[in-house]
Amino acid sequence: MNRALKWLGAGACALMLLAACGASSGPEDALVGVYAVKQDGVLKELVKIERRGDRYVMRDKVRTPDWSEAKMQMQPVTRERWNKITTDSENTAFIGVASDQLGIFKVPAGWKKNNFSTQTGYFLFYSQGPVEAYKL
Repeated sequence: MNRALKWLGAGACALMLLAACGASSGPEDALVGVYAVKQDGVLKELVKIERRGDRYVMRDKVRTPDWSEAKMQMQPVTRERWNKITTDSENTAFIGVASDQLGIFKVPAGWKKNNFSTQTGYFLFYSQGPVEAYKL
């Protein structure tokens, strides 16, 4: 009985700590990880999404072989913002996090919009448009 109370107390403390830190999980947590793009038929690590409190941050390997410092903060993408970014008027199921410069999205594999389609279900969206991404 005493042991059960200790476990219950430890669990309650952990829940309070999570609530105090604002670290509630959401569907966007599925986007945390490393993403690669194909260059000359070879996968190259490009972006890493990490969770920090209630925000997501992006690191990249654009200019160096190692991960950069956290470059930008990203927030979950609402349906309204999704429609603006992708001009998608369908009720496409998606999960996304984005900053003003970059977004990473998970959609059903095979999703198409205009001249772009994703076989993996993941894509990066930046000023040049969408790019197929591979979650590693």
